[in-house]
Amino acid sequence: MEYAIWSREGLAYMSDASKPRLAFLHEATYSPEQRIHMIVLIEDILEASGVEVVHLASTDQYIQADLLFVHVDRSIVSSETCSFALHYPNAVNAYATDIRKARYIDGLLGRNDAHDGPVIVKTDLNYAGQPERNSQNRVRTIPRRLIARAMRLLGATDYTIRTKSDYRIYDSLAEVPRHYFGDDYVVQKFMPERDGAKNVLREYIFLGDLHYENIERSSDLIITEDEHVSCKPFVPHPRLLAFRRQLGLQYGKIDYTMVDGEPFIFDANKTLGLGEYGDTTWLAPDVHGMLVGFAGELIRLIESSRTEPEAYAQSLLVG
Repeated sequence: MEYAIWSREGLAYMSDASKPRLAFLHEATYSPEQRIHMIVLIEDILEASGVEVVHLASTDQYIQADLLFVHVDRSIVSSETCSFALHYPNAVNAYATDIRKARYIDGLLGRNDAHDGPVIVKTDLNYAGQPERNSQNRVRTIPRRLIARAMRLLGATDYTIRTKSDYRIYDSLAEVPRHYFGDDYVVQKFMPERDGAKNVLREYIFLGDLHYENIERSSDLIITEDEHVSCKPFVPHPRLLAFRRQLGLQYGKIDYTMVDGEPFIFDANKTLGLGEYGDTTWLAPDVHGMLVGFAGELIRLIESSRTEPEAYAQSLLVG
């Protein structure tokens, strides 16, 4: 496997050990020119605060850092990646190894289940398997079975789901084609939350001990980006915190709606995209405030790893 490490100036090297250093570990196809994930904006704030940031695209060589941030854009992270992360004194998302939807979504349905309401069909792999498809010709560390599943999703049929916008909503479980009851897809109860004439998407976005709720509204039933309502610190529902622990997430996003006072969970992500902010430096003030908070939390974690490494390592286990 090829090995690469990048900083803003190009190839990184061992520098002043007194300077705090954060290393991001990515999939092998990562490019330093990519600015499609939220971490690049957090990186800008960290570097302005005096933190050295480097990017790793392989597990072939250990590079010293105060904190390793596992940011591998795959539904399943290999055992080699997990083992590599645990060689560091401290690591974020070292235990977040599997976010396939069939493991965790609420309202998962089988073909013979009893359900009278509408349902939605999605891919089991995150983001319709696009990350796995994009790497099929370049990376040999992804299990063949996952690449095969991702490529099946690309097939040109009436059932094809290539992106999130291709997710299908049916009025009843009986209307769902048999094709979708297999390993590649999940069928879930469709439980929207309404705010007047619009649908609501709630996103629990978190890093360490910081918790934010981002709310979007849309006339569409499947919400990607539309009307930004707010992004504010909040106290998460206990189910959301338990869900984080279940998936081993220290950083990420959980998509949900509130149904009868309880969160109904339908997606999770550990490599948050920039979305509408990808081509601009402008951010909504509340979103910018969240990113500043996340940078501060990473600095706190780096300082904790230097002064109390054993206590910090234990904190990763409990989320």
